[in-house]
Amino acid sequence: MMILAVIQARMSSSRLPGKVLLPILGKPVIWHIYNRLKFSKKLNEICISTSTDSLDDPIVQFAKENEIKYFRGSSKNLVSRHLGAANFFNADVVVRITSDDPLVDPKIVDKLITIYENNPDSDFVSNSKEHTFPVGLEVEVMPKQTLEKLLSISNDPIFHEFFISNYIYEHPNEFKSIGYKLKKSNLLRWTLDYPEDYEFIKKIYSHLYSTKDVFHMKDIISLLREKPDLKKINLMHYSEFSHLKYEKRKIKKN
Repeated sequence: MMILAVIQARMSSSRLPGKVLLPILGKPVIWHIYNRLKFSKKLNEICISTSTDSLDDPIVQFAKENEIKYFRGSSKNLVSRHLGAANFFNADVVVRITSDDPLVDPKIVDKLITIYENNPDSDFVSNSKEHTFPVGLEVEVMPKQTLEKLLSISNDPIFHEFFISNYIYEHPNEFKSIGYKLKKSNLLRWTLDYPEDYEFIKKIYSHLYSTKDVFHMKDIISLLREKPDLKKINLMHYSEFSHLKYEKRKIKKN
């Protein structure tokens, strides 16, 4: 079984343009995501997935310069792009990571892959079915067949903005999904959307980064206990989570 991590990346973020190439300790955000995923013991391959738009050429240039594998596909249809990456690299299973998540934890990645391996009939495994993890540590594991099943309806704009997780959770008769959650919720904001998020993440790296090893969720939590003022840096954006935006949009649509 070939397991492929797909780092979903683009340059056209409206809130923080070009965030995937912003520097953290002298290396771009996307380099750190790739480097952290290399500590996974379960992944067979890692690639960057971006669009064919010329605006995303710098991402491809970065991948080439750093000898990182990449795939280019639709700018809007993320189902098509992830399926294209799976086919291009002959993957059986896709692990989706977004470039919003420079604190992605390889231990969590491996845990979710293990859950999938133990439940090979599942269509989707994630740690966001019930939100208990810090936002920015989301991992989604799915067989290629899940993407194939959704391809025919993937031009719905809801998939362009929120990918497929909410649709899968709302259609349990069509898809078998498995959620992994913490015993105690820890809904902190560790994602990268705003300048304040960038400052917060840079601070985390300045305290914990090592060239020899990778720091994990528990290390960040320990640091925040020691230095609680760090949480205040991006506190004004605490409530702006993707699943809440989805709920608001759904209510407005209905």
